[in-house]
Amino acid sequence: MRTLALPVIDERDLYDRLQARRNSDTANVLADARETVFGAYSQYKPGELCSLSTVIENDDTAEKIRSNYAVLRSGALAADGAMILARSRICCLCGLRATSELDHYLPKQIFPEFAVYTVNLVPVCGVCNKRKDEEYITSLGGPAFIHAYLDQLPSSEPFLRATLKFDDGVIPSFEVVPAPGLPDETYRVLARQFDHFHLDTVYSEEAVELLNEKREAIEDYSSECGPVGVGKYLHREARSAARHLGLNHWKPATLTAAAESADFCGGGFRLLNLEHPTAVLDGAELSF
Repeated sequence: MRTLALPVIDERDLYDRLQARRNSDTANVLADARETVFGAYSQYKPGELCSLSTVIENDDTAEKIRSNYAVLRSGALAADGAMILARSRICCLCGLRATSELDHYLPKQIFPEFAVYTVNLVPVCGVCNKRKDEEYITSLGGPAFIHAYLDQLPSSEPFLRATLKFDDGVIPSFEVVPAPGLPDETYRVLARQFDHFHLDTVYSEEAVELLNEKREAIEDYSSECGPVGVGKYLHREARSAARHLGLNHWKPATLTAAAESADFCGGGFRLLNLEHPTAVLDGAELSF
């Protein structure tokens, strides 16, 4: 649910520095595989990842190339690994939790040549990394997930939509919808990713907390300006959140949905955190 600018890094320099940190036997294997690995890097292109096959056929060579990743994350080059992780503080798969791990978009177990290719290393949270596992392709042969570096998502058109329902409380729900500038194939992959990581449930829980945080201010605007004032306040908060987080983050989507809900602005916000709510919407008592 989050894309990043392509990394600016000298991949050959990184590979050579990793090689220099290995014992002589591993370093020799890495030296022999160097041009094969960089030939594979040149084939790592948008729209072509699902058709790739590994270029490393020898199991011992494959394992030694894979082992570079441990050196990058917890060994001699851990500072470089930390810089790669720091490319995003928010998980690129869920767009919610803090990053803590690097996901190999193309799994290093299947594609050892991309074990330390930084375009293949996506900052994610531990929950999403575990849930994605080694999946990268669907049964139909298409991409299973958005690639944070290679796919483009529209930044000025909403594709994440939130709606509010009222049934023993305020119940937000979320969905991915088509948007101008969002290719059909990208939309399908994005919607699949949204479902795979159960983001409707995850975002809904966070959205209730967010609205509860705004509850006191909403009450004040309601008392002073009525539903119109509440709507204006929430729209203002949504614009502020979008400037900092992007239009398709769950926070501006939540706040926009609340601002555009006549029931919520008219008093439905009083259902927040109530076990047996009775709300007053524009002077009319509603029981749920």
